[in-house]
Amino acid sequence: MKKFIYVLIIVVVVALIVNVYINKDDVTTNNNGETRGERIAAVLNTGFDEYGLFSFEIGDTDPTIRIIMDKAKNEQELREYIEENVSKSDLSHYNLEILQRSLQEVEREHTMLQIEGIVMEYIKEKNYTDVQVHYPIEPDPVLKITINETSERSSEDLKTELDNLLASKHSELLLKDISYEIQVIKS
Repeated sequence: MKKFIYVLIIVVVVALIVNVYINKDDVTTNNNGETRGERIAAVLNTGFDEYGLFSFEIGDTDPTIRIIMDKAKNEQELREYIEENVSKSDLSHYNLEILQRSLQEVEREHTMLQIEGIVMEYIKEKNYTDVQVHYPIEPDPVLKITINETSERSSEDLKTELDNLLASKHSELLLKDISYEIQVIKS
C-alpha cells in the first residue's frame, strides 16, 4: 500500500509539473502583443456598426488603440463597451484614443487618398522622377503637385495630363461628386 501511495504522489507531482509547463506556454502565447491585439480587434469588430466605427488601429510599437468613429454616435458608450468587453489586463497595455469625425469628412479623405494613389501610380509608371505629390485635406481638398525647377516639363501640360487621367478613372472613385482641385507648380 505504501508503494502505491508513493507512486501516486510521484505521478501527481509529475502531472502538475507537466501541466504548469504546458500552461506556461499558453499564458505566454495569450499575453503576447499579437494575440492581445487580436482579442481587442475581435471586440471592436463586433461593435463596429453599433458604435459607428470607421476604422481602428492597434499599435504594435506605439501602445495606442486609435479609433475613428462617427460624430453622430456616443463616445462614452463606446468606451463603456470596450471596458466591459476587453479584459483589464489587455487594456492596461494601451492608451485609448478616440477621434470623432463626420461621415462626409471620412469619405472625402478616402476619396482624396484614392486620387493621390491614382496620380502616384501614374507618375511612377511614367517615371516622372522630378514630380512630387502632396495633398492637404483641410480646409479644401487640394492635390498639390510640385515639379523641380530644372524640369523641362511644364506645369500646365502636367495638370492637363492629370486632369485627363482622373476623368478617365472617375468611375473608380468612392465619391464621384467630390470637388477637389489639382495645383501643379514648379519649385
